[in-house]
Amino acid sequence: MLAEALLAASFQIGPFYEQKPGLRAVRPLWAEEGAVTDVVWPVFTKHRDWWRFCWFLHYQNDPMGCREQFDAIPLWFNGRDRSGEGYWGLFPVYGHHPDVFFMHDWDFLLWPLWMRYKTPRPAEDRWMTSNVVLFPFLHWRDDGSWGVWPLCGFGRRRESRHSYALWPIATWASYDADRDTPGAGRSWMLWPLVAEVERERESQWMLVPPFFSYAETSSPLRGGGQDAPEKGFRVRCPWPLLEFESTPSRDRWSVFPIAERTKQKGFRSGEDAGSSVRIGWKLVELLYGGDGSLYESRVFPFWTRGEGFFRLWPLWARESEGGASHSRFLELFPIRWVPAVDRNWAKFWTFYECDGNPVCNEHSLLWGIIRWRTFEN
Repeated sequence: MLAEALLAASFQIGPFYEQKPGLRAVRPLWAEEGAVTDVVWPVFTKHRDWWRFCWFLHYQNDPMGCREQFDAIPLWFNGRDRSGEGYWGLFPVYGHHPDVFFMHDWDFLLWPLWMRYKTPRPAEDRWMTSNVVLFPFLHWRDDGSWGVWPLCGFGRRRESRHSYALWPIATWASYDADRDTPGAGRSWMLWPLVAEVERERESQWMLVPPFFSYAETSSPLRGGGQDAPEKGFRVRCPWPLLEFESTPSRDRWSVFPIAERTKQKGFRSGEDAGSSVRIGWKLVELLYGGDGSLYESRVFPFWTRGEGFFRLWPLWARESEGGASHSRFLELFPIRWVPAVDRNWAKFWTFYECDGNPVCNEHSLLWGIIRWRTFEN
């Protein structure tokens, strides 16, 4: 009874009009699915908490707080931050923005003449303030970093201190011990001739960097610990054409753009954690699990086969999950899982569909003009 009621609630007129539980559409003019409404997508899209027009005008609010934002990219923005304080900006004349790209509390005046912004320093439990004049030529920070680019500069990054002169010709750095990096040591580069890295868990030489290099690495997580760490190496000759690598985390070789093979290793024990084979860079990809079984294969853009999904572009696609499945012919759009395309445009080239469950399959040909049902044995 419930299945019959749901079927009766569905109605379709060719690819132009469709009504079913959760979706109403008058294509290509209008579509509504859940909290999303499209008008001649991608011209206009409205969500419960935001709307966007032609990718240039955008408005968003936070229903759980007082934050809101309006943008007319790239010239104008205004809104309220988390505390409810208003902000605005007329780029490049003047403005203040609480969050943009990777910057927080961004202020600018006649950009690139002057700007100031903050970035988080979680390890130090504080915020760092940067000032820039005539971007990117002159900058200084409250941690002591400074630069007169490209003449000379000095910077701090958690455990490291970096310097340069006539960038990128001469650069050098020193490092303190840190568990998440190759450890204490130093590095230097005289570009484009030679470079060296000498750290607790990394030793590397480069000629004509970055084209020719040899690196030795180690990991204290396996082997005998700090006294006898597991060793690894990496060779590039020249990069990116030829690469060979064997480290505690993976084994890899690459002949770019012809072929590549990578074998991942477990973080602590080194067991086989899966592998991949790529031919023609990423034209052909074969992905294997830790047991050696093939779980996904791709031949871009024509073939994709994985757990619960099969796609033969531009002819056929099938998805299945939890006993339910959906198949369709044709499948012209070259990118998977774009809900807006499915709502507004995919029906125009979808001549056949099949919705399946463990009991039966519902078939639809020519946008529902012909329908039939088949039952599973």
